[in-house]
Amino acid sequence: MSATVPPAAPVMPLFFKRVVGVNPQLHGTLKLDRAAGFGFAAHAQSVPIGLTEFEAAAQHFPILFTSGPSPVPVALLGLREGQNLFARPDGGWAPDAYVPAYVRAFPFIFVEDADSKSLFVGMEPDAPHLSADRGQPMFEDGRPSPLLNEAVAFCQAFREAAIAGGAFARALDAAGLLEEEEATVSFTAGGSARVRGFKLLKPERLADVDDATFLEWRRMGWLTAIYAHLFSAGRWGRLIELGAPRAAA
Repeated sequence: MSATVPPAAPVMPLFFKRVVGVNPQLHGTLKLDRAAGFGFAAHAQSVPIGLTEFEAAAQHFPILFTSGPSPVPVALLGLREGQNLFARPDGGWAPDAYVPAYVRAFPFIFVEDADSKSLFVGMEPDAPHLSADRGQPMFEDGRPSPLLNEAVAFCQAFREAAIAGGAFARALDAAGLLEEEEATVSFTAGGSARVRGFKLLKPERLADVDDATFLEWRRMGWLTAIYAHLFSAGRWGRLIELGAPRAAA
């Protein structure tokens, strides 16, 4: 007796339960309400960041690289899995903290069609930001509104920055500069947290990079990102400060 194995469900991007193409015939009456906030990101321990975000993100979060053969840069937002220390219970974001572009882009995302390899603008149709009665229209007379055009342009810019960030991370890894790490945090009020499954750049290995490669990285604007990543190590203290009250509770 044999059984048919169902195909594996596609892996959805972070924050998305399903992705549908933005279509004026189907979504012509929808409105976008940015006031719906950031509740969707409340359980994101980390989010991907683009290469152009390194300087801004380094002011607020540790910048890490994911483990595995194709690392990508991420901003660490929490010390425990399922924890975001910057998303507030009321749906707001910590007022003094940078909001990563991937978070700001939601509920939209650029998606590549697996068959045609073409790109299309997708969205999370069940996002609280989308409804028929709250916010600003996505379409006007069947055409994308200025608001939607702006959102699409933002998603495109992030996609390009994310691709550049992935290339940057893979180059560092190929040069032997990244190393798998884990961090254990002990809170003075009791309790601890362990963050694992990430890579960090080992600064002492920069001296081993040959001059030609280093000059090429400078030409590509990667030195700023390297030093921003190193600088961001100082932001672990901010995460510990934010996480301590929750650990005590």
